Amino acid sequence: MKAHLHHIAICNFKAFREFQLKLEGRHLLVYGANGAGKSSLYWAIYTFLQSARKPHGGVAKYFDPSDTQNLLNLHEQKEATPKPGEIALTLRDTATRNDTTYRISRADHGTFNQPAILKGDLASDFITYRFFFGFSHFRNSEKFDLWPLFEKEILPFCVSTSGGVPAEMWNEVKSGNPNPTASRGLGGAYSYDEFKRKADNFAGVLTSAVAAISTEAQKFYDTHFAAGDPAKVTLKLAVTTRPSATGSNQNDFKFTLPVIEFGIQLDGTTVTKPQSFLNEAKLTQLALSVRFAASLINLHESDLKLLVLDDLLVSLDMSNRMQVVDILLSDTFANYQKIILTHELGFFREFRRRIGSDHADWRFIRLQGNAADNIEARSEKSDLEKAEDYLNGHDIEEAAMFLRKAAEDTAKRYREWAEGKALPPGKFFSLTVNLRAARTKLIAGMPVALYERALKGVPKAHRSLLLSADDSDLDTNAALSPKDKGILKSKRNALRNALNDDGWAKMDAVEAVDRVLEMTERVLNPAAHGSSTPLYEEEVRRAKSLIDRLERVLLEAQK
Repeated sequence: MKAHLHHIAICNFKAFREFQLKLEGRHLLVYGANGAGKSSLYWAIYTFLQSARKPHGGVAKYFDPSDTQNLLNLHEQKEATPKPGEIALTLRDTATRNDTTYRISRADHGTFNQPAILKGDLASDFITYRFFFGFSHFRNSEKFDLWPLFEKEILPFCVSTSGGVPAEMWNEVKSGNPNPTASRGLGGAYSYDEFKRKADNFAGVLTSAVAAISTEAQKFYDTHFAAGDPAKVTLKLAVTTRPSATGSNQNDFKFTLPVIEFGIQLDGTTVTKPQSFLNEAKLTQLALSVRFAASLINLHESDLKLLVLDDLLVSLDMSNRMQVVDILLSDTFANYQKIILTHELGFFREFRRRIGSDHADWRFIRLQGNAADNIEARSEKSDLEKAEDYLNGHDIEEAAMFLRKAAEDTAKRYREWAEGKALPPGKFFSLTVNLRAARTKLIAGMPVALYERALKGVPKAHRSLLLSADDSDLDTNAALSPKDKGILKSKRNALRNALNDDGWAKMDAVEAVDRVLEMTERVLNPAAHGSSTPLYEEEVRRAKSLIDRLERVLLEAQK
Protein backbone atom coordinates (compact mmCIF):
# COMPACT_ATOMS: atom_id res chain seq x y z
CA MET A 1 0.00 0.00 0.00
CA LYS A 2 1.26 3.45 -0.88
CA ALA A 3 -1.33 5.34 1.16
CA HIS A 4 -2.61 4.72 4.66
CA LEU A 5 -5.57 6.08 6.56
CA HIS A 6 -3.91 8.58 8.89
CA HIS A 7 -6.69 10.47 10.66
CA ILE A 8 -10.49 10.29 11.07
CA ALA A 9 -12.65 13.29 12.01
CA ILE A 10 -16.44 12.92 12.34
CA CYS A 11 -18.86 15.68 13.28
CA ASN A 12 -22.62 15.35 13.85
CA PHE A 13 -22.99 11.92 12.25
CA LYS A 14 -24.93 9.03 13.81
CA ALA A 15 -23.64 8.48 17.38
CA PHE A 16 -20.88 11.08 17.07
CA ARG A 17 -21.22 14.74 17.97
CA GLU A 18 -17.53 15.51 17.52
CA PHE A 19 -14.94 12.76 17.18
CA GLN A 20 -11.23 12.57 16.35
CA LEU A 21 -9.02 9.50 15.93
CA LYS A 22 -5.39 9.29 14.88
CA LEU A 23 -4.37 6.05 13.20
CA GLU A 24 -1.05 7.29 11.79
CA GLY A 25 -1.15 4.54 9.19
CA ARG A 26 -1.51 1.74 11.72
CA HIS A 27 -4.08 -1.02 11.96
CA LEU A 28 -6.85 -0.41 14.46
CA LEU A 29 -8.45 -2.65 17.08
CA VAL A 30 -11.49 -1.03 18.71
CA TYR A 31 -13.52 -2.03 21.74
CA GLY A 32 -16.82 -0.28 22.34
CA ALA A 33 -19.73 -1.26 24.54
CA ASN A 34 -23.20 -1.11 22.99
CA GLY A 35 -24.07 2.51 22.28
CA ALA A 36 -20.47 3.72 22.38
CA GLY A 37 -20.25 4.40 18.63
CA LYS A 38 -18.53 1.28 17.31
CA SER A 39 -20.97 0.66 14.47
CA SER A 40 -21.20 4.41 13.78
CA LEU A 41 -17.46 4.39 13.12
CA TYR A 42 -17.92 1.47 10.73
CA TRP A 43 -20.68 3.27 8.83
CA ALA A 44 -18.81 6.57 8.73
CA ILE A 45 -15.87 4.94 6.92
CA TYR A 46 -18.18 2.93 4.68
CA THR A 47 -20.29 5.98 3.77
CA PHE A 48 -17.15 7.99 3.07
CA LEU A 49 -15.65 5.51 0.58
CA GLN A 50 -18.99 4.82 -1.11
CA SER A 51 -19.49 8.57 -1.63
CA ALA A 52 -16.85 8.68 -4.37
CA ARG A 53 -19.26 7.04 -6.83
CA LYS A 54 -22.43 8.85 -5.79
CA PRO A 55 -23.89 12.09 -7.12
CA HIS A 56 -23.79 15.06 -4.78
CA GLY A 57 -27.42 14.65 -3.75
CA GLY A 58 -26.79 11.04 -2.79
CA VAL A 59 -24.23 12.21 -0.25
CA ALA A 60 -25.73 15.53 0.88
CA LYS A 61 -28.92 13.81 2.07
CA TYR A 62 -27.03 12.20 4.95
CA PHE A 63 -26.15 15.64 6.32
CA ASP A 64 -29.36 17.52 5.47
CA PRO A 65 -31.64 17.90 8.52
CA SER A 66 -34.66 18.35 6.25
CA ASP A 67 -34.08 15.02 4.49
CA THR A 68 -35.75 11.95 6.00
CA GLN A 69 -32.65 9.89 5.17
CA ASN A 70 -30.27 12.09 7.15
CA LEU A 71 -27.84 10.42 9.54
CA LEU A 72 -27.25 13.38 11.82
CA ASN A 73 -26.85 13.00 15.57
CA LEU A 74 -30.29 13.54 17.12
CA HIS A 75 -28.90 15.17 20.26
CA GLU A 76 -26.66 17.58 18.37
CA GLN A 77 -29.63 18.63 16.24
CA LYS A 78 -31.45 19.79 19.36
CA GLU A 79 -28.80 22.44 19.98
CA ALA A 80 -29.67 26.05 19.12
CA THR A 81 -26.86 26.05 16.56
CA PRO A 82 -25.96 22.44 15.71
CA LYS A 83 -22.56 21.78 14.18
CA PRO A 84 -22.72 20.91 10.47
CA GLY A 85 -22.41 17.19 9.80
CA GLU A 86 -19.14 16.13 8.20
CA ILE A 87 -16.82 13.14 7.73
CA ALA A 88 -13.18 13.93 6.96
CA LEU A 89 -10.51 11.32 6.32
CA THR A 90 -6.83 12.10 5.93
CA LEU A 91 -4.63 9.84 3.83
CA ARG A 92 -0.85 9.86 4.13
CA ASP A 93 1.40 8.94 1.22
CA THR A 94 3.89 6.46 2.68
CA ALA A 95 6.65 7.54 0.30
CA THR A 96 6.39 11.34 0.44
CA ARG A 97 4.75 11.57 3.89
CA ASN A 98 2.35 14.12 2.39
CA ASP A 99 -1.18 14.27 3.84
CA THR A 100 -4.37 14.80 1.85
CA THR A 101 -7.72 15.37 3.59
CA TYR A 102 -11.00 14.59 1.83
CA ARG A 103 -14.37 15.75 3.19
CA ILE A 104 -18.02 14.97 2.68
CA SER A 105 -20.85 17.08 4.10
CA ARG A 106 -24.05 18.73 2.96
CA ALA A 107 -22.06 21.38 1.09
CA ASP A 108 -18.83 19.51 0.32
CA HIS A 109 -18.46 16.44 -1.88
CA GLY A 110 -14.68 16.33 -1.91
CA THR A 111 -14.50 12.61 -2.69
CA PHE A 112 -16.49 12.62 -5.92
CA ASN A 113 -14.52 10.92 -8.72
CA GLN A 114 -11.31 11.29 -6.71
CA PRO A 115 -9.05 8.46 -7.95
CA ALA A 116 -7.62 7.69 -4.51
CA ILE A 117 -11.09 7.26 -2.98
CA LEU A 118 -12.65 5.59 -6.03
CA LYS A 119 -9.93 2.93 -6.13
CA GLY A 120 -9.90 2.67 -2.36
CA ASP A 121 -13.63 1.98 -2.37
CA LEU A 122 -13.31 -0.80 -4.94
CA ALA A 123 -10.27 -2.36 -3.27
CA SER A 124 -11.52 -2.14 0.33
CA ASP A 125 -13.91 -4.50 2.03
CA PHE A 126 -16.47 -4.14 4.83
CA ILE A 127 -17.88 -7.16 6.63
CA THR A 128 -20.34 -7.31 9.53
CA TYR A 129 -21.92 -10.08 11.57
CA ARG A 130 -25.06 -9.70 9.43
CA PHE A 131 -23.42 -11.70 6.65
CA PHE A 132 -23.10 -14.77 8.85
CA PHE A 133 -26.61 -14.40 10.22
CA GLY A 134 -27.90 -14.20 6.66
CA PHE A 135 -25.90 -17.27 5.74
CA SER A 136 -27.53 -19.48 8.35
CA HIS A 137 -31.07 -18.19 8.91
CA PHE A 138 -32.74 -20.36 6.26
CA ARG A 139 -35.53 -22.63 7.43
CA ASN A 140 -35.27 -26.34 6.69
CA SER A 141 -37.90 -26.03 3.95
CA GLU A 142 -36.15 -23.17 2.15
CA LYS A 143 -33.77 -23.25 -0.78
CA PHE A 144 -30.30 -22.02 0.22
CA ASP A 145 -30.51 -18.95 -2.06
CA LEU A 146 -27.78 -16.44 -1.23
CA TRP A 147 -28.73 -13.81 -3.81
CA PRO A 148 -30.47 -11.39 -1.35
CA LEU A 149 -27.44 -11.60 0.94
CA PHE A 150 -25.01 -11.44 -1.97
CA GLU A 151 -26.70 -8.32 -3.32
CA LYS A 152 -26.27 -6.43 -0.03
CA GLU A 153 -23.04 -7.78 1.40
CA ILE A 154 -20.81 -8.90 -1.50
CA LEU A 155 -21.93 -7.27 -4.74
CA PRO A 156 -20.87 -3.75 -3.66
CA PHE A 157 -17.28 -5.04 -3.39
CA CYS A 158 -17.21 -7.26 -6.50
CA VAL A 159 -15.03 -6.42 -9.45
CA SER A 160 -15.04 -7.44 -13.09
CA THR A 161 -12.17 -8.15 -15.46
CA SER A 162 -14.14 -6.28 -18.14
CA GLY A 163 -13.61 -3.03 -16.25
CA GLY A 164 -17.25 -2.58 -15.29
CA VAL A 165 -18.45 -2.28 -11.71
CA PRO A 166 -20.98 -5.08 -11.05
CA ALA A 167 -22.90 -3.08 -8.45
CA GLU A 168 -23.36 -0.21 -10.91
CA MET A 169 -24.42 -2.65 -13.66
CA TRP A 170 -27.03 -4.12 -11.29
CA ASN A 171 -28.33 -0.69 -10.34
CA GLU A 172 -29.13 -0.08 -14.02
CA VAL A 173 -31.46 -3.08 -14.26
CA LYS A 174 -32.64 -3.98 -10.76
CA SER A 175 -35.79 -1.85 -11.06
CA GLY A 176 -37.04 -4.32 -13.68
CA ASN A 177 -38.47 -1.36 -15.62
CA PRO A 178 -36.99 -1.18 -19.14
CA ASN A 179 -39.06 1.82 -20.25
CA PRO A 180 -39.54 4.23 -17.34
CA THR A 181 -40.44 7.13 -19.62
CA ALA A 182 -43.13 5.03 -21.40
CA SER A 183 -41.61 5.79 -24.82
CA ARG A 184 -43.43 4.37 -27.83
CA GLY A 185 -42.44 3.23 -31.29
CA LEU A 186 -38.72 2.98 -32.03
CA GLY A 187 -37.85 4.74 -28.76
CA GLY A 188 -39.73 2.17 -26.73
CA ALA A 189 -38.28 -0.76 -28.72
CA TYR A 190 -34.79 0.64 -28.19
CA SER A 191 -35.40 0.90 -24.42
CA TYR A 192 -36.42 -2.77 -24.21
CA ASP A 193 -33.47 -3.93 -26.32
CA GLU A 194 -31.01 -1.83 -24.32
CA PHE A 195 -32.40 -3.11 -21.05
CA LYS A 196 -32.11 -6.75 -22.18
CA ARG A 197 -28.52 -6.09 -23.27
CA LYS A 198 -27.63 -4.65 -19.87
CA ALA A 199 -29.33 -7.56 -18.09
CA ASP A 200 -27.38 -10.06 -20.20
CA ASN A 201 -24.11 -8.25 -19.54
CA PHE A 202 -24.76 -8.26 -15.81
CA ALA A 203 -25.70 -11.95 -15.92
CA GLY A 204 -22.36 -12.77 -17.54
CA VAL A 205 -20.39 -10.72 -15.03
CA LEU A 206 -22.32 -12.13 -12.06
CA THR A 207 -21.91 -15.74 -13.21
CA SER A 208 -18.19 -15.26 -13.70
CA ALA A 209 -17.73 -13.54 -10.34
CA VAL A 210 -19.68 -16.19 -8.42
CA ALA A 211 -17.73 -19.01 -10.10
CA ALA A 212 -14.44 -17.33 -9.15
CA ILE A 213 -15.60 -16.85 -5.56
CA SER A 214 -16.68 -20.49 -5.36
CA THR A 215 -13.26 -21.72 -6.51
CA GLU A 216 -11.39 -19.42 -4.14
CA ALA A 217 -13.73 -20.30 -1.25
CA GLN A 218 -12.86 -23.99 -1.64
CA LYS A 219 -9.14 -23.16 -1.57
CA PHE A 220 -9.60 -20.93 1.45
CA TYR A 221 -11.59 -23.57 3.33
CA ASP A 222 -9.08 -26.32 2.52
CA THR A 223 -6.18 -24.13 3.68
CA HIS A 224 -7.66 -22.81 6.92
CA PHE A 225 -10.52 -25.03 8.11
CA ALA A 226 -10.34 -28.53 6.59
CA ALA A 227 -7.84 -30.00 9.04
CA GLY A 228 -9.60 -32.45 11.35
CA ASP A 229 -12.76 -32.81 9.26
CA PRO A 230 -14.08 -36.38 9.53
CA ALA A 231 -15.19 -36.18 5.88
CA LYS A 232 -13.92 -34.10 2.96
CA VAL A 233 -16.03 -30.96 2.56
CA THR A 234 -16.64 -29.75 -0.99
CA LEU A 235 -18.52 -26.48 -1.29
CA LYS A 236 -20.17 -24.95 -4.33
CA LEU A 237 -21.58 -21.51 -5.02
CA ALA A 238 -23.29 -20.98 -8.38
CA VAL A 239 -25.79 -18.82 -10.24
CA THR A 240 -28.56 -21.35 -10.90
CA THR A 241 -30.99 -18.77 -12.32
CA ARG A 242 -29.45 -16.01 -14.41
CA PRO A 243 -30.93 -12.53 -14.22
CA SER A 244 -32.78 -12.05 -17.47
CA ALA A 245 -35.25 -9.86 -19.34
CA THR A 246 -37.62 -11.16 -21.99
CA GLY A 247 -40.31 -9.55 -24.10
CA SER A 248 -40.41 -6.34 -26.10
CA ASN A 249 -43.43 -4.48 -24.75
CA GLN A 250 -45.35 -3.81 -21.58
CA ASN A 251 -47.64 -6.79 -22.07
CA ASP A 252 -45.09 -9.57 -22.51
CA PHE A 253 -42.08 -8.21 -20.65
CA LYS A 254 -40.71 -10.31 -17.77
CA PHE A 255 -37.72 -9.67 -15.54
CA THR A 256 -36.22 -12.62 -13.65
CA LEU A 257 -34.14 -12.08 -10.52
CA PRO A 258 -30.96 -14.11 -10.12
CA VAL A 259 -30.71 -17.09 -7.79
CA ILE A 260 -27.35 -18.01 -6.22
CA GLU A 261 -27.45 -21.41 -4.57
CA PHE A 262 -24.99 -22.76 -2.03
CA GLY A 263 -24.41 -26.41 -1.37
CA ILE A 264 -21.89 -28.87 0.02
CA GLN A 265 -20.82 -32.48 -0.34
CA LEU A 266 -19.30 -34.68 2.36
CA ASP A 267 -17.01 -37.30 0.82
CA GLY A 268 -18.94 -36.85 -2.41
CA THR A 269 -22.40 -37.19 -0.85
CA THR A 270 -24.60 -34.14 -1.38
CA VAL A 271 -26.07 -32.52 1.71
CA THR A 272 -29.39 -31.13 0.56
CA LYS A 273 -30.05 -28.92 3.60
CA PRO A 274 -26.69 -27.61 4.89
CA GLN A 275 -28.48 -25.22 7.27
CA SER A 276 -30.07 -28.18 9.06
CA PHE A 277 -27.22 -30.69 8.92
CA LEU A 278 -24.23 -28.54 9.93
CA ASN A 279 -23.60 -26.91 13.29
CA GLU A 280 -23.21 -23.15 13.61
CA ALA A 281 -19.42 -23.22 13.85
CA LYS A 282 -19.05 -25.19 10.60
CA LEU A 283 -21.59 -22.99 8.81
CA THR A 284 -19.65 -19.95 9.97
CA GLN A 285 -16.40 -21.44 8.64
CA LEU A 286 -18.06 -21.98 5.27
CA ALA A 287 -19.51 -18.47 5.31
CA LEU A 288 -16.09 -17.03 6.17
CA SER A 289 -14.57 -18.97 3.29
CA VAL A 290 -17.12 -17.53 0.87
CA ARG A 291 -16.87 -13.99 2.22
CA PHE A 292 -13.08 -13.85 2.41
CA ALA A 293 -12.87 -15.46 -1.03
CA ALA A 294 -14.91 -12.54 -2.36
CA SER A 295 -12.27 -10.22 -0.92
CA LEU A 296 -9.31 -12.17 -2.22
CA ILE A 297 -10.46 -12.32 -5.86
CA ASN A 298 -10.74 -8.54 -5.84
CA LEU A 299 -8.60 -7.61 -8.83
CA HIS A 300 -8.51 -3.89 -8.13
CA GLU A 301 -5.19 -2.47 -7.06
CA SER A 302 -5.24 0.66 -4.95
CA ASP A 303 -2.92 2.77 -2.87
CA LEU A 304 -5.54 2.49 -0.11
CA LYS A 305 -6.98 -0.91 0.86
CA LEU A 306 -9.05 -1.19 4.04
CA LEU A 307 -10.49 -4.32 5.63
CA VAL A 308 -13.14 -3.16 8.11
CA LEU A 309 -14.79 -5.82 10.29
CA ASP A 310 -17.62 -5.13 12.73
CA ASP A 311 -18.31 -7.85 15.35
CA LEU A 312 -17.43 -10.39 12.74
CA LEU A 313 -17.22 -13.51 14.91
CA VAL A 314 -19.98 -13.21 17.50
CA SER A 315 -21.36 -16.67 16.68
CA LEU A 316 -18.07 -18.51 17.33
CA ASP A 317 -16.51 -19.65 20.58
CA MET A 318 -13.15 -18.13 21.54
CA SER A 319 -10.96 -20.94 20.15
CA ASN A 320 -12.64 -20.73 16.73
CA ARG A 321 -12.46 -16.94 16.84
CA MET A 322 -8.73 -17.02 17.44
CA GLN A 323 -8.30 -19.36 14.49
CA VAL A 324 -9.85 -16.63 12.34
CA VAL A 325 -7.73 -13.96 14.02
CA ASP A 326 -4.62 -15.89 12.99
CA ILE A 327 -5.90 -15.81 9.40
CA LEU A 328 -6.45 -12.05 9.58
CA LEU A 329 -2.93 -11.56 10.92
CA SER A 330 -1.36 -13.83 8.29
CA ASP A 331 0.14 -12.88 4.95
CA THR A 332 -3.24 -13.59 3.32
CA PHE A 333 -4.43 -10.11 4.34
CA ALA A 334 -1.06 -8.38 4.57
CA ASN A 335 -1.99 -5.83 1.89
CA TYR A 336 -4.91 -4.44 3.89
CA GLN A 337 -4.95 -1.79 6.58
CA LYS A 338 -7.21 -3.54 9.06
CA ILE A 339 -9.88 -1.95 11.27
CA ILE A 340 -11.40 -4.48 13.69
CA LEU A 341 -14.36 -3.47 15.88
CA THR A 342 -15.89 -5.50 18.71
CA HIS A 343 -18.25 -4.99 21.63
CA GLU A 344 -16.70 -7.88 23.59
CA LEU A 345 -13.84 -6.90 25.88
CA GLY A 346 -12.66 -10.50 26.26
CA PHE A 347 -12.27 -10.90 22.50
CA PHE A 348 -10.56 -7.50 22.30
CA ARG A 349 -7.97 -8.62 24.84
CA GLU A 350 -7.39 -12.01 23.22
CA PHE A 351 -6.98 -10.38 19.80
CA ARG A 352 -4.51 -7.92 21.29
CA ARG A 353 -2.48 -10.70 22.89
CA ARG A 354 -2.36 -12.57 19.59
CA ILE A 355 -0.91 -9.49 17.89
CA GLY A 356 1.97 -9.83 20.33
CA SER A 357 5.28 -8.18 19.52
CA ASP A 358 3.94 -6.54 16.36
CA HIS A 359 1.86 -4.14 18.45
CA ALA A 360 3.77 -1.10 17.10
CA ASP A 361 1.79 -1.52 13.87
CA TRP A 362 -1.52 -1.32 15.74
CA ARG A 363 -3.58 1.11 17.75
CA PHE A 364 -5.74 -0.26 20.56
CA ILE A 365 -8.74 1.95 21.26
CA ARG A 366 -11.67 1.94 23.67
CA LEU A 367 -14.67 4.06 22.67
CA GLN A 368 -16.16 5.77 25.72
CA GLY A 369 -19.25 7.92 26.06
CA ASN A 370 -22.63 8.00 24.37
CA ALA A 371 -24.51 9.74 21.59
CA ALA A 372 -26.18 12.24 23.93
CA ASP A 373 -22.96 13.58 25.45
CA ASN A 374 -19.83 12.81 23.52
CA ILE A 375 -17.80 9.80 22.44
CA GLU A 376 -14.04 9.73 22.79
CA ALA A 377 -11.36 7.34 21.56
CA ARG A 378 -9.03 6.43 24.39
CA SER A 379 -5.97 4.26 24.14
CA GLU A 380 -6.66 0.96 25.85
CA LYS A 381 -3.67 -0.10 27.90
CA SER A 382 -2.82 -3.59 29.03
CA ASP A 383 -2.46 -4.43 32.71
CA LEU A 384 1.31 -4.40 32.27
CA GLU A 385 1.17 -0.94 30.72
CA LYS A 386 -1.03 0.28 33.56
CA ALA A 387 1.45 -1.16 36.06
CA GLU A 388 4.22 0.75 34.29
CA ASP A 389 2.21 3.98 34.55
CA TYR A 390 1.68 3.49 38.29
CA LEU A 391 5.34 2.67 38.75
CA ASN A 392 6.31 5.87 36.99
CA GLY A 393 3.94 7.69 39.33
CA HIS A 394 5.51 5.90 42.31
CA ASP A 395 2.17 4.32 43.29
CA ILE A 396 3.68 0.97 44.19
CA GLU A 397 0.57 -0.70 45.62
CA GLU A 398 -1.50 -0.02 42.48
CA ALA A 399 1.39 -1.16 40.27
CA ALA A 400 1.59 -4.44 42.20
CA MET A 401 -2.18 -4.95 41.85
CA PHE A 402 -2.04 -4.64 38.05
CA LEU A 403 1.04 -6.85 37.94
CA ARG A 404 -0.94 -9.49 39.80
CA LYS A 405 -3.78 -9.25 37.25
CA ALA A 406 -1.32 -9.48 34.36
CA ALA A 407 0.43 -12.47 35.93
CA GLU A 408 -2.86 -14.28 36.59
CA ASP A 409 -3.94 -13.80 32.99
CA THR A 410 -0.60 -14.94 31.58
CA ALA A 411 -0.46 -17.93 33.95
CA LYS A 412 -3.90 -19.07 32.79
CA ARG A 413 -2.87 -18.89 29.14
CA TYR A 414 0.46 -20.55 29.97
CA ARG A 415 -1.34 -23.49 31.52
CA GLU A 416 -3.79 -23.77 28.62
CA TRP A 417 -0.90 -23.74 26.16
CA ALA A 418 1.13 -26.30 28.12
CA GLU A 419 -1.84 -28.66 28.61
CA GLY A 420 -3.24 -28.08 25.12
CA LYS A 421 -6.79 -27.40 26.30
CA ALA A 422 -8.91 -24.58 27.70
CA LEU A 423 -9.60 -24.42 31.41
CA PRO A 424 -13.23 -25.00 32.49
CA PRO A 425 -15.21 -21.76 32.01
CA GLY A 426 -16.29 -20.05 35.20
CA LYS A 427 -13.84 -21.99 37.38
CA PHE A 428 -11.09 -20.00 39.10
CA PHE A 429 -7.56 -21.29 39.59
CA SER A 430 -5.02 -19.26 41.53
CA LEU A 431 -1.89 -17.79 40.00
CA THR A 432 0.41 -20.31 41.69
CA VAL A 433 -1.83 -23.29 40.84
CA ASN A 434 -1.82 -22.37 37.16
CA LEU A 435 1.92 -21.73 37.08
CA ARG A 436 2.75 -25.00 38.84
CA ALA A 437 0.40 -26.96 36.59
CA ALA A 438 2.05 -25.40 33.54
CA ARG A 439 5.50 -26.15 34.92
CA THR A 440 4.59 -29.80 35.57
CA LYS A 441 3.33 -30.22 32.01
CA LEU A 442 6.34 -28.49 30.48
CA ILE A 443 8.94 -30.64 32.22
CA ALA A 444 7.01 -33.88 31.58
CA GLY A 445 8.84 -34.36 28.29
CA MET A 446 12.22 -33.18 29.58
CA PRO A 447 14.96 -35.13 31.41
CA VAL A 448 14.03 -33.67 34.79
CA ALA A 449 17.18 -34.68 36.64
CA LEU A 450 19.37 -33.18 33.92
CA TYR A 451 17.40 -29.97 34.03
CA GLU A 452 17.28 -29.66 37.81
CA ARG A 453 20.90 -30.65 38.51
CA ALA A 454 22.78 -29.31 35.50
CA LEU A 455 20.83 -26.95 33.28
CA LYS A 456 18.62 -24.95 35.62
CA GLY A 457 19.85 -21.36 35.78
CA VAL A 458 22.43 -21.78 33.00
CA PRO A 459 21.91 -19.31 30.12
CA LYS A 460 21.67 -20.83 26.66
CA ALA A 461 24.92 -19.16 25.62
CA HIS A 462 26.77 -20.91 28.48
CA ARG A 463 25.44 -24.45 28.02
CA SER A 464 28.25 -25.52 25.68
CA LEU A 465 30.76 -24.66 28.42
CA LEU A 466 29.44 -27.43 30.65
CA LEU A 467 31.41 -29.93 28.58
CA SER A 468 34.99 -29.94 27.36
CA ALA A 469 35.38 -28.09 24.10
CA ASP A 470 37.32 -31.00 22.55
CA ASP A 471 38.10 -34.65 23.17
CA SER A 472 41.81 -34.36 23.96
CA ASP A 473 41.29 -35.73 27.47
CA LEU A 474 39.93 -38.93 25.98
CA ASP A 475 42.75 -39.23 23.47
CA THR A 476 45.39 -39.04 26.21
CA ASN A 477 43.66 -41.49 28.55
CA ALA A 478 45.74 -44.70 28.29
CA ALA A 479 43.20 -46.69 30.32
CA LEU A 480 40.64 -46.47 27.50
CA SER A 481 40.63 -48.76 24.50
CA PRO A 482 40.24 -47.23 21.03
CA LYS A 483 36.73 -48.70 20.90
CA ASP A 484 35.75 -47.12 24.26
CA LYS A 485 37.22 -43.78 23.19
CA GLY A 486 35.10 -43.87 20.03
CA ILE A 487 31.92 -44.65 21.97
CA LEU A 488 32.58 -41.90 24.53
CA LYS A 489 33.34 -39.34 21.84
CA SER A 490 30.08 -40.21 20.08
CA LYS A 491 28.05 -40.00 23.31
CA ARG A 492 29.74 -36.73 24.29
CA ASN A 493 28.95 -35.24 20.90
CA ALA A 494 25.30 -36.29 21.29
CA LEU A 495 25.21 -34.65 24.72
CA ARG A 496 26.68 -31.42 23.30
CA ASN A 497 23.96 -31.39 20.63
CA ALA A 498 21.28 -32.06 23.25
CA LEU A 499 22.45 -29.19 25.42
CA ASN A 500 22.28 -26.78 22.51
CA ASP A 501 19.16 -28.18 20.87
CA ASP A 502 16.34 -25.69 20.28
CA GLY A 503 14.02 -28.24 21.87
CA TRP A 504 15.24 -26.84 25.16
CA ALA A 505 13.13 -23.76 24.45
CA LYS A 506 10.69 -25.29 26.91
CA MET A 507 13.40 -24.92 29.50
CA ASP A 508 13.26 -21.17 29.02
CA ALA A 509 9.53 -21.34 29.68
CA VAL A 510 10.09 -23.37 32.85
CA GLU A 511 12.73 -20.94 34.07
CA ALA A 512 10.41 -18.00 33.46
CA VAL A 513 7.74 -19.74 35.53
CA ASP A 514 10.25 -20.49 38.30
CA ARG A 515 11.29 -16.85 38.56
CA VAL A 516 7.69 -15.65 38.80
CA LEU A 517 6.87 -18.28 41.42
CA GLU A 518 9.83 -17.14 43.51
CA MET A 519 8.62 -13.57 43.76
CA THR A 520 4.89 -14.38 43.93
CA GLU A 521 4.66 -14.52 47.71
CA ARG A 522 6.37 -11.19 48.20
CA VAL A 523 5.13 -8.92 45.38
CA LEU A 524 2.13 -10.65 43.80
CA ASN A 525 0.45 -11.83 46.99
CA PRO A 526 -2.25 -9.27 47.97
CA ALA A 527 -2.23 -10.52 51.57
CA ALA A 528 1.45 -9.66 51.90
CA HIS A 529 0.80 -6.02 51.03
CA GLY A 530 -0.95 -5.42 54.32
CA SER A 531 2.07 -6.44 56.36
CA SER A 532 4.35 -4.02 58.12
CA THR A 533 7.13 -4.66 55.57
CA PRO A 534 6.70 -2.12 52.77
CA LEU A 535 6.85 -2.93 49.08
CA TYR A 536 9.89 -1.38 47.51
CA GLU A 537 9.73 0.14 44.05
CA GLU A 538 12.74 -1.80 42.85
CA GLU A 539 11.09 -5.08 43.87
CA VAL A 540 8.00 -4.25 41.82
CA ARG A 541 10.11 -3.21 38.84
CA ARG A 542 11.93 -6.54 38.97
CA ALA A 543 8.56 -8.29 39.18
CA LYS A 544 7.36 -6.46 36.11
CA SER A 545 10.50 -7.46 34.20
CA LEU A 546 9.85 -11.10 35.08
CA ILE A 547 6.23 -10.93 33.93
CA ASP A 548 7.36 -9.20 30.73
CA ARG A 549 9.70 -12.12 30.18
CA LEU A 550 6.96 -14.64 30.96
CA GLU A 551 4.74 -13.01 28.34
CA ARG A 552 7.52 -12.90 25.72
CA VAL A 553 8.46 -16.55 26.25
CA LEU A 554 4.81 -17.59 25.97
CA LEU A 555 4.32 -15.67 22.72
CA GLU A 556 7.51 -17.16 21.31
CA ALA A 557 6.54 -20.68 22.38
CA GLN A 558 3.10 -20.35 20.73
CA LYS A 559 4.56 -19.52 17.32
